[in-house]
Amino acid sequence: RHRSGACPRRGAPVAGRAMAAPKALVAFWLAVAQQILCASGKLETGTLTLGAAADGASKAAPWLFAGKFGYAIGQGSYDVRVRHSGPAAAGDGAATVDFEVFLDEDWARLQAMEPCRRATLAARKTHVLRLSEDWSPWLGGLLEQKVRPHIWYFAMSACRGDLPSNATTQVDFELRTKQFDTSELSVELRHMPSATAGAVLCLSVFLLRFAAQCRRFRQSAGLVPPVIRVLAAAVLFQWLAQVLHGLNFVAYERNGLGDSTAQTSADVLFMLSQVVSSTLLIVIAQGYTLDRSKDDLLKTMKPCAAVVALLHVLLVGHGKLQGDDADKHHENEGAVGWTLLLVRLSLYAWFLASMRALRRSSGFRLQPFLARFTFVGSLYFLSYPVIYAVVQLFAPYLQHPIMEIGMAMAQTASALWLSDLFFTRGAYYEVSTLSASLLPGGCSPGGSPAGLKRD
Repeated sequence: RHRSGACPRRGAPVAGRAMAAPKALVAFWLAVAQQILCASGKLETGTLTLGAAADGASKAAPWLFAGKFGYAIGQGSYDVRVRHSGPAAAGDGAATVDFEVFLDEDWARLQAMEPCRRATLAARKTHVLRLSEDWSPWLGGLLEQKVRPHIWYFAMSACRGDLPSNATTQVDFELRTKQFDTSELSVELRHMPSATAGAVLCLSVFLLRFAAQCRRFRQSAGLVPPVIRVLAAAVLFQWLAQVLHGLNFVAYERNGLGDSTAQTSADVLFMLSQVVSSTLLIVIAQGYTLDRSKDDLLKTMKPCAAVVALLHVLLVGHGKLQGDDADKHHENEGAVGWTLLLVRLSLYAWFLASMRALRRSSGFRLQPFLARFTFVGSLYFLSYPVIYAVVQLFAPYLQHPIMEIGMAMAQTASALWLSDLFFTRGAYYEVSTLSASLLPGGCSPGGSPAGLKRD
């Protein structure tokens, strides 16, 4: 597998011991970013259970999807090899399978065809591979894109009929795919390592700035309020998610397979970051930090937030179980995406209902802030539904980067806005318990921040 000689050697020191902590952190993540930018690699492996095509007596299908790869403009390549999964059955000594290659423009119409007619009617290339207990020789081909990138689909077929009838055959396969420049990242991932490295570095700087703001707030107020600590958790979850995405790309560079644990953990952490941000917006919409009588609201919201978080984690797990399905072009494809869409719209409805109730109970002084908070909160809650709808308008190879980068930008923008809201002494600060905590005794005159109606 290709390795770029421009990548720095692992284990090289990234900072001297005498370097200050902030400089050491930035230098460390610069080194990680270099590794991420050098990442390339995809080795697709799997086991397919094929049935004989002669009389349909076998319960296994004679034709199965094996993988897909997005090629950039230029001449890409692929190589494949197969073997029996386990000892060969009697009569399998001369068995062969077909490896078939399909263009994305032809793939959509395959579903209406009989499986064993797909190669004849739609396959751009077909290779015959002989099965044995040992790996077959690598067999490959070239695929050229002249106008735009294309996703090419690969399938394995037993339609020649030389497998034993009334039986199934398990076939191990390995599929290597490369771009024109020997990169093994599919076209939808080609710019993701640099985007991930940039996100890690930007979030690292933001976390350093956030920590400094928290330290100054603690020095002036004596403590860091829970609302700021919750925001810190959301940002930390997002930062960890991007770091794990980067480590997954580094694993691609090492083994061509990536790190499924790192990738799944990254997706879970990013979902948790969104759940924490959503919870924070909803509790503020219900009056938390704006009314002393609702100081316990954050605690009472924890069980509900835990249920929402668990649902998001289960959806991530369900999406991972789908694997690299032929029609899956981003992580939230299909039922998972639609379920997330319904959850986000439900949370948005909850947010709007809470804001309407808060605006009715608030005085004139608070209304401009509440109008602005409603607008920004609406942008956040609607970001996923809008991005999810927009990506459907783009070619499949563009959907993943648009979804990933769009959601990361929305999450980062919300963190920046909330950080500015909490640390800037503006309208929210003046009427919230953040300013009240600076007064002797820890509360504002009258026991409630100004701007709220009193019964």
